[in-house]
Amino acid sequence: MFAGRYLWWMLIALAVFLFFAMSFDYVTWATVATSGCARIAGSCSPLILTMTGTIKPAGYYLAGGIILAVTFARIHYIGLGWLWCLFAFALFVASAPFPLLLANAWTGQLNSEKVLENIPLAFPFLVAFCTYIGWSFEEADDAPLGPWRWLRTTIRLSAVYGGLVAVAQTPDLAWMPGRLLNTPSLSAHLAALQPMLHDALSLGGAGDVPAYIALAVFTIGLAASLLPATLGDLRTRLLTHTMPRLSRR
Repeated sequence: MFAGRYLWWMLIALAVFLFFAMSFDYVTWATVATSGCARIAGSCSPLILTMTGTIKPAGYYLAGGIILAVTFARIHYIGLGWLWCLFAFALFVASAPFPLLLANAWTGQLNSEKVLENIPLAFPFLVAFCTYIGWSFEEADDAPLGPWRWLRTTIRLSAVYGGLVAVAQTPDLAWMPGRLLNTPSLSAHLAALQPMLHDALSLGGAGDVPAYIALAVFTIGLAASLLPATLGDLRTRLLTHTMPRLSRR
């Protein structure tokens, strides 16, 4: 999937989410108002339950499905391994409740303190990663994760740490394998391991400080990987962007 198409589908998914999160209640109200169900007592409840309990969540799932599908397609297209798909999936599941919380800003029920208290660490990891893979590697002829081995290793290690933090803080990720394999005991064992994994990642009571350090390393590493390998490449890239402008003059 090309970078432009990836960006297009991500914007489509964002538009779908915003519609169902902020505008679908108005659609429900208009549907109830025009259906005439208010003339019969109690007849509007099934319609409202269908609209808000079935169609609205389906819109959220549709937006999330688009994001996951195009992210997996983009990862495959630029040549990253399938482990990055697992990384993106873990971050997405851990971050899923947060956009629904942000949607409450539309009704004035949200403030900055509540956002900072409830933002999961997986969310900025996911935003940084999705922004990075949207870079037009195919046009710039750049390799994902940069030309330096030490930088690629640093990015991968920080990504592993971020993925493990997402797994440790998300109960749904523990119960999901058991549901798929129909083995509740497996889910119970994974859920019991999550607190121990969280304690190990906190490095003896340091809290979320190591996770924020890993996030900073991950973000800075992704940004640094976009730099040219040599000064000659940097000079060539700058000339490529400046020469057409000079020629127009």
